Amino acid sequence: MIEISFMRSRPNRKMSTRTATLDEDPSIPVWLQATESFYKKLNRVAKECEVSRYEALSRGLSALLNEVRTQKSRLNIVVKSPNQSNAFRRTMGQVSRNYWATLTQEEKRVRAQRSARARWDKKILDRLT
Repeated sequence: MIEISFMRSRPNRKMSTRTATLDEDPSIPVWLQATESFYKKLNRVAKECEVSRYEALSRGLSALLNEVRTQKSRLNIVVKSPNQSNAFRRTMGQVSRNYWATLTQEEKRVRAQRSARARWDKKILDRLT
């Protein structure tokens, strides 16, 4: 459990600031754990990137989630070398872009409609079962 002390400016040292613990209470606002150096860094990053502090945090969270999902992807589990998996991702991305560049707008629209219909049908099926 997280110890909350309003007299200290640093977070409880029992809990790592880098990794979340399983018993971390999500109802406690995270800013109670933030230190002065955290806010200095946040301000510095937001100013350098010319975005709001909120935007910096939001994009940082998205980048972190994206990184973790990439690390845990099936490709990275099968291919142990990060360089090989990155090369494969770039190659397949280029193949996909080249394929989509050959389709007409009408073909893209029809495929999008079919995909959307399949997603909705799956949602409906999931609700029924």
